[in-house]
Amino acid sequence: MTDRAAPEPPRIREATGSDAETLLEHRLGMLEAVFRSRDPGPEEASVDMREANRAWLAAHLGDDFQAWLAEIDGQVAGSAAVMWFPHPPAPVNPSGLEAYILNVFTDARFRRRGVARALMTRILEEARSRGIKRIWLRASEEGRPLYLDMGFRESNYLQLLDE
Repeated sequence: MTDRAAPEPPRIREATGSDAETLLEHRLGMLEAVFRSRDPGPEEASVDMREANRAWLAAHLGDDFQAWLAEIDGQVAGSAAVMWFPHPPAPVNPSGLEAYILNVFTDARFRRRGVARALMTRILEEARSRGIKRIWLRASEEGRPLYLDMGFRESNYLQLLDE
């Protein structure tokens, strides 16, 4: 029988402005994975998307957008974020404040090591500490089993995309 040390659990820390480039790369990696089957268009579109996201992060990080990084062995293994936004109070969410989780990303080298679960757990703790009753996200097919396991349910969310 071989003695094996348990893998190091991810260490979660809040992202700061100095992490913006990492968050940008993770967002673009997440977008690539989600939209991989679609034609990405000319190279200029990806440059435009990078710059648009860089500007957006600079304007929102630390305001209505908060992110966390997961680290394993001193390396960034993944990240996830949440947008906080006011919504009119409703019976299911009397405070009105809502949390929209986005940009959940795990570096391929660290997958299947609890990174996304640890990040999601931290975000849910933060949302609940703020009294938020409505927490939602859009799930990739790969992420859906984790979110369902963590208590998320399918809803009547619809969208209209003008293309």
